[in-house]
Amino acid sequence: MRDEVADGWKISQVEVLVGLPRRDIQRACYEGAGGLGIVKPRNTTWGWRVYEVPDVAKLFLLAQGRRQGKTLDEVRDELASCEGARDVLHKLARCEQAAREACDAQAGASMSACALRCAIEQGDVTVFAGLIDASFAEDARAFCDAHAALGLAAEGLLSKLFADLARVRACGQAPSSNDAKEICAASVHAVSERCALRAADAAELLARAMNASGMGLTCELWLGPATWTYANAALEASQLDAQRAGATEEECHVKPLGDAKEQSAV
Repeated sequence: MRDEVADGWKISQVEVLVGLPRRDIQRACYEGAGGLGIVKPRNTTWGWRVYEVPDVAKLFLLAQGRRQGKTLDEVRDELASCEGARDVLHKLARCEQAAREACDAQAGASMSACALRCAIEQGDVTVFAGLIDASFAEDARAFCDAHAALGLAAEGLLSKLFADLARVRACGQAPSSNDAKEICAASVHAVSERCALRAADAAELLARAMNASGMGLTCELWLGPATWTYANAALEASQLDAQRAGATEEECHVKPLGDAKEQSAV
């Protein structure tokens, strides 16, 4: 009954939820010698402490610090400035970002290892395209709904873009050639249409996907040295053309100031 009545968590529950040993949780509560004094759980009439959401958040951050090899005292110093909800939220946001970056790095390492193994074993080359398009799907989901992202990945949008640009490069054409830029523009248009994005956002999605961790190595193991850098240069050239075209179109819609003055004089 106590669990249902109390508006919070007991220490045994917090241990499981944040993965922090009981002794560390207890030290986090104590002030003075040996204590950290970073959380102050509420005492109940039943004689045990209730840990509320702000307490659990700080203990979670403490657990993350410990996993990074920091001492309790080091984490205490980092959390000493957490006096209000805004401070805690800021540190949680930083923790979230760091975890996301670590996840991306691990995914890139996994992708690179698989690509290298395939290259050494001289296995099925379709593995490379599969790795590239699976990575694209993950990046695309940050820009559009999962259905559209998976659809483009299943069609091999990014792997085909790399392969098409590799063929243009093999013909001796520069990244700024019309053929290379047209290939990139077509891919940007496809992403824009399928993901309901502005052209600039679609290009950003492609650039992000092309530069995901492990992408460069995978691309060049498949299509040859410098193909990944060539693809990036081609996309950049294509976008510069698009920006110039947009600026020119905007200028055409602006009436010259002299004409406006003449009309007002009439």
